[in-house]
Amino acid sequence: MSYPQQGGYPQQPYPQQPYPAAPSGGSPATAIIAAVLALAIAGFEVVLLVNESTLIENLSKLPGGIVTILVGQLIVGLVMLIGSIVTFARKTAGAVLILIGALLGVASVLTEPLMLPGGSKNLGLFYETIFEFGQAEATCRALIVIVAPLALIFAVLPPTFKYLRGNRNGDYAGYGAYPQQPGYPVDPNSGGFPQQGYPQQGGYPQQQQGGGYPQQPGW
Repeated sequence: MSYPQQGGYPQQPYPQQPYPAAPSGGSPATAIIAAVLALAIAGFEVVLLVNESTLIENLSKLPGGIVTILVGQLIVGLVMLIGSIVTFARKTAGAVLILIGALLGVASVLTEPLMLPGGSKNLGLFYETIFEFGQAEATCRALIVIVAPLALIFAVLPPTFKYLRGNRNGDYAGYGAYPQQPGYPVDPNSGGFPQQGYPQQGGYPQQQQGGGYPQQPGW
């Protein structure tokens, strides 16, 4: 008895399903603006320290209030510089540093008269002087008070944190579709299944008369 040869199961076509698109990485504009503003504030603090270099040379002889002002300017400048660099490197810590530096910058300028001799009596004259933009030091202090809140706002905006928390490798270009993986070679006579490499069997071996079972037709 012989059985009809079967060529295999028909190949089942599977529809290709695209992978979901990568989530939006946020807008880099707000993060870049925050970093640029922070870098500007760091520059203003450098200008103040350079103009006060004569005071720094006699630091040991200065009153504690003036030393506190100089140290505060140095800290704000460093925090803003590091924050801008880290933000350009697309790290969430950059926005946090800009937030801290902006608060410290505004506080250091607004409380500076309290550190000078005379205390609160100098508040009105001090604020009037810095907003006249008459001297380089006064202009830098006024710009810090103006720019620091803007840097803080851009640093805490949701698009800024969304961008900084996003993918680090350019949002993985081509994320929406992976390249097709090559399959196994398919034998055209196998009915669509890949060739496995097993030795082809042409049927059951025939038994010779006298050497075992009698020969069966079709076997």
